[in-house]
Amino acid sequence: MARFTRHARTAFLLCAAFLFLSSIKSFFNGHAPVTRTEKTKDTKTDIKNVVKSDPTVECKETRRIEYRVLEGKGYPFPLFLASGRQDGDQDKMNVVREMMIHAWDNYFHLAPNYDELRPSSKHGHNWYHPYNLLSTPVDALDTLYIMGLDSRYEQAKKMVLEGLRVDIPAVVNVFETTIRVLGGLLAAWEVDGDQKLLDRAVELGDRLLKAFETPTGLPTGHFNLSSGQAGGHMGASVNLAEIGTLQLEFQYLSDVTGNPIYAQKALHVYDVLHDAERPMKGLYPLDWSTASIRGRKGGEAYGIGAAADSFYEYLLKLWISTGDEKYRVWYDEAAEAISTHLATTSNKGRYTYVPNARLYSSGFEKDATFHHLTCFAGGMFSTGALTRRRGEWIDLLRLGERITRTCYESYNRTATGLGPESMYGADLGGSDSRYLLRPETVESIFYLWRYTHDPIYRQMGWQIIQSLNTYTRTPTGFIGLSTVSSTSPQPDDLQQSFFLAETLKYLFLLFCEDDVVPLEGYVFNTEAHALSVRGWGRRKGIVWGGKGDSTRDKVDKEQVAEDQKVKGGFEMRDAEIGKDVKQEIKEDTIKEDRKDRVVRDRGV
Repeated sequence: MARFTRHARTAFLLCAAFLFLSSIKSFFNGHAPVTRTEKTKDTKTDIKNVVKSDPTVECKETRRIEYRVLEGKGYPFPLFLASGRQDGDQDKMNVVREMMIHAWDNYFHLAPNYDELRPSSKHGHNWYHPYNLLSTPVDALDTLYIMGLDSRYEQAKKMVLEGLRVDIPAVVNVFETTIRVLGGLLAAWEVDGDQKLLDRAVELGDRLLKAFETPTGLPTGHFNLSSGQAGGHMGASVNLAEIGTLQLEFQYLSDVTGNPIYAQKALHVYDVLHDAERPMKGLYPLDWSTASIRGRKGGEAYGIGAAADSFYEYLLKLWISTGDEKYRVWYDEAAEAISTHLATTSNKGRYTYVPNARLYSSGFEKDATFHHLTCFAGGMFSTGALTRRRGEWIDLLRLGERITRTCYESYNRTATGLGPESMYGADLGGSDSRYLLRPETVESIFYLWRYTHDPIYRQMGWQIIQSLNTYTRTPTGFIGLSTVSSTSPQPDDLQQSFFLAETLKYLFLLFCEDDVVPLEGYVFNTEAHALSVRGWGRRKGIVWGGKGDSTRDKVDKEQVAEDQKVKGGFEMRDAEIGKDVKQEIKEDTIKEDRKDRVVRDRGV
């Protein structure tokens, strides 16, 4: 009996020691550096439960979509050389994959053939009631494909091919229809290859061309898909994002169909904008008119948030996609102007953000707040810096990194761990404290991870995943929040289609290997639809439209040669960025984390 007791005691102590060591390993395996206190569930338990909850999560393999040069479906971007790094985190990928399953399945069962799901009401919502453009299934297509969710991809594809009408008698938003529906169809065709998807994209593209039939060639913001007549309460007034975020999709459509008309119409817009009278080189006013290109008056608004953001993003991405040097020149002018005149620091340099501003004769008058939409700029500035390492590129890389960390901090300091719709630059307090499932912060986190492989970015993403599952997940889908400042917020009862297209896609790719949607072969449109890089080397001499497209033949050969000397492309983070820069970033992080401890300990 005594021997049995001793054996039992020994076994008990060994088990206790094993459990203690396992818990220590679990703690250091993932989350401590950025975890807030008393706000999230136990992550290891969540992972195990997710993996066991649906056998499809365990067995499906992530798709590696590859640019297919021999098939004429793309051409790699020479300034991005793949690192080939293989370091996926399967557990966390499975968590995000299960979130996608939860979002899609609830839409499919509760709101099929509607634009979006209302989870609390358990029914659908259409933006153009009683008509719709099937925003959720179109937006979800390439995400479902990349995640390897084959049966659900087929559900979405069948719904789109059988139910999508591109001739609805409704006044639609040209910008949203292009980035979501046209972009979604093109990306689905890109990864799937089904000609029927491209045919639907062509049908839609042909109808959207009527939006460009204005005195200036600038597209109208709203028009009737059936009749082609302009509509909407804004008349001839349009904003910069509406007219400057169509080019990537339209030039891609020209490239894959051989019909130049799409690119000609869209690229002409950039020439008009660039040639218009502007008081500040590199910056473009928010407000424009399709009726005439008028002279500029004082007090006009500038910025990279709502009404402007994706225009600047597309200047850079159009250069990446086509190789046309003039778009790179225009982007560089914009990046310099934004960093010089709009980018702002506060709290003794701790926060960096880009507010809107009005330009008067005395200079810029900046807003006190900035919008969540501007958080995409962390990825934009870092991409721009690393694809042309000249001049002040290190400063622009740091700017992108600091914007990303500021946007993450706007999440980290709230009760829910999610970021507000807009916030004050001085202290990141919410001026509009709603959360709408937006992707911009995780988008920049994804890019910074791909470029640096600093584990802090995956930790940031994991923290956001936990908060999403804790506060926005319901039994019937994911919802936005009325405020991020309370742990018991009111839901907004809408599962946004961009949550499936962007937020979940970027979070999934954050934990994937680098060769899943490789950045040297693909560029994301502003709705995170992956389109293959089209122009470098393969399209020389082809002129689709717009003034000076022949500059595509004048790609800076010295820069290409210089960049190709850098082995591993993204691995230039060690050779080209230099250990001194990495060390400075780490020192900044340590200082910020020390300051954050007081905030986190208070649970602010």
